[in-house]
Amino acid sequence: MRRHTIAAALLFCLLPFPLKTAAQDLNPTVEVSRQYRGSLLDSEKPSVPMAMPDSVLRFDLEFDYSVFDNPFKGSYEFRPFLMDMDLSPAYSGEKSLYLRAGAGYTLHPELDFTWTPVRGRKFRMSLYARHRSYIGKYRSVGPVLTGNVPVFTSDGGRYSGHDMVTEAGADGTLDWDKGVFSFRAGYVGTALRDTTVRRGYDGVAVNLGVSSKENLGSHVIYDVDVSYMFAEDKFTAPACGKGYMSGHDFSFGASAGSSFKTGHSVLVDAGVDYAHYGGAISAGAGDVTLIPRYLYSKGRWDVNLGVKLAVLFRGSGDGTSISGDNMPGQIVYPDIRVSLNAIRNHLDIYLAIGGGTDINRYSSLLMENRHVTPVYNSGMGTPLLGSTVERVSAAVGFKGNIASRFSYDISTGYRNFSAIPLPAVCALPGGYSAGIGYSPMQMFFAGLDFSWTSQDVRLGGRLDYRATDLSGREAAVVAPAAFSGRIEAEYNWKGRIYVGADCGFSTSRRGLTAVAPLSGLSGQEFRIPGYADLGVSLEYVFTRRFSLWLRGGNLLGATIQRIPLYSESGIYFTGGICLNF
Repeated sequence: MRRHTIAAALLFCLLPFPLKTAAQDLNPTVEVSRQYRGSLLDSEKPSVPMAMPDSVLRFDLEFDYSVFDNPFKGSYEFRPFLMDMDLSPAYSGEKSLYLRAGAGYTLHPELDFTWTPVRGRKFRMSLYARHRSYIGKYRSVGPVLTGNVPVFTSDGGRYSGHDMVTEAGADGTLDWDKGVFSFRAGYVGTALRDTTVRRGYDGVAVNLGVSSKENLGSHVIYDVDVSYMFAEDKFTAPACGKGYMSGHDFSFGASAGSSFKTGHSVLVDAGVDYAHYGGAISAGAGDVTLIPRYLYSKGRWDVNLGVKLAVLFRGSGDGTSISGDNMPGQIVYPDIRVSLNAIRNHLDIYLAIGGGTDINRYSSLLMENRHVTPVYNSGMGTPLLGSTVERVSAAVGFKGNIASRFSYDISTGYRNFSAIPLPAVCALPGGYSAGIGYSPMQMFFAGLDFSWTSQDVRLGGRLDYRATDLSGREAAVVAPAAFSGRIEAEYNWKGRIYVGADCGFSTSRRGLTAVAPLSGLSGQEFRIPGYADLGVSLEYVFTRRFSLWLRGGNLLGATIQRIPLYSESGIYFTGGICLNF
């Protein structure tokens, strides 16, 4: 019987790839992270677990879809592929193998693979591989005049292309009485082809971290994290032919603190980020951050009072790749969070005030928009990798639950940027091109996370509202959608059959075209239509070790431009398996 089981597993491994499933019994873990990198505007990020169209959340696996912390979220955000899923170091005394795999039409191969050959009480090591891609036709997007405003929508044409992201490597933890050492080493790569760009991006990354287990209330704590990545980008684009760029990304973060009285603590966070590039771009950039904090936690109050000191610095550059005058920042920023447990175990009221800087790494940019090349910004005379500077941000929110079934997190606030990267559309004599632009911006926002659960039904989602002053500034960028969000629902029948539905949506986005120097053109207002991305899913659980799933996406056949001027081709269906040994 065992031979048949192994043979079946090998057969299904030949399939291209996954969704998520009810068949896993892996334990959760909390990944060691650097405290100094945490944004105070947690109120704006999903903190209530959303209902997923499968059973993954029953085992509390944590997913991080972000490569870096975008200053704000919206429908323009495009991160459909990379997922960071960490399994538990908890001791089970057994080896484990986990595989989710699937493919369909149009082709969206997916793979999640984790094998833990070492799972002890003190040391755990896993091998992992993940893949997300789209291979097939893209809808050709062009302007259609509506009044005097061009609307970028599908013109009925199609072209072949692909967009693929792959990640593989090893990670693990070494646990002792008073601390945890963590490591990760692996490969990340992307492959892209569209009408104008061909890209092969390959990188190797290493991350090491060590942290204490003690709480601030009793002992000295520490948390140190170091990471390095080397990557090469080989691309072909109009007006430049074949291009090449290499990059070195380095990051160091440390946090230390202690309690000097019950409920009173001090903490100091420090960090350095640096990136250096050669080839098509020859420049470097970095920032240094220091945050002293005072923390008070007693009764129903949690208070975090900090001051962030941040300095940006630049190496040599040509002014169009990394801008030397792209808002150097103000050095001093607030870093404050106050929370009151108004109704014990049911309602928290919080206030957050923050700000800061960020160097925009090339690797992070490609995870946001893999269609970008250095040629676009060089031709426009604007920086590709300028810095993000948030002068100040403020948010107030309410987070809680009703009858332990309905959970919510509602927040509203204001953010002021002296510089922020946004999608851009450039008008050229021969057509249009998509890229990155920088602009000052003020934004008012409101958001709602919600989740309702029962034995058989789960409902969850996030709704966002964004209002900016970009139109008044006549900035040559694409503004975020006024309204966007996602709603998901799931019903399970006796833990055997899981049926789900979800819908991601966005209202239209407006912008002003950028123009290349000496082109003879002028900037023009344009609009990108809104959309609704409707999906359904079905999963049948045969045993705790094996299940089958099916998912259909974009069932309304909408032209979905998460990146301006690029849209996958209509309805798709993906099916696959889940194995867990």
